[in-house]
Amino acid sequence: MSAKVRGAALALLGRRDYTTAELRQRLIDREHPPADVDAVVAALVEDRTIDDRRVAAAHVRVSSQIKGRGRLRIRQELAARGIDRHLADELIADLPPDDEAAAIAKFLSRKRFPARPTAEERRKIFQQLLRKGFTSEAISKAVRASRK
Repeated sequence: MSAKVRGAALALLGRRDYTTAELRQRLIDREHPPADVDAVVAALVEDRTIDDRRVAAAHVRVSSQIKGRGRLRIRQELAARGIDRHLADELIADLPPDDEAAAIAKFLSRKRFPARPTAEERRKIFQQLLRKGFTSEAISKAVRASRK
């Protein structure tokens, strides 16, 4: 195992948490030998310096509670970060169902969604919420509830 590669990995991890896939790719992009990178990443996983579960759980928490994103978008972001699909599904399933409804309601209030929206206003809000990763069913339910 190369001390140079380990030092580069620890320098990256000193700035923020990375998944194993992200760290591996960063080190390879910096032209470290793939064999050395794999050995360093394996050692860091073994001593729990890198923990995909911890990184994914933090990502889910920030994305849902702070950024107000829906389950679909969070799942896509985790996949892009190299998180195993089963782990992503497990962590997303742990999200309380009320969080999604509350996030949509917060978004609607922040956008000052009118009590009697035009078809164009409804379409625009609907598209924005779809991009944030909410299901069409959850959006429809929240929009109907906001008009009451």
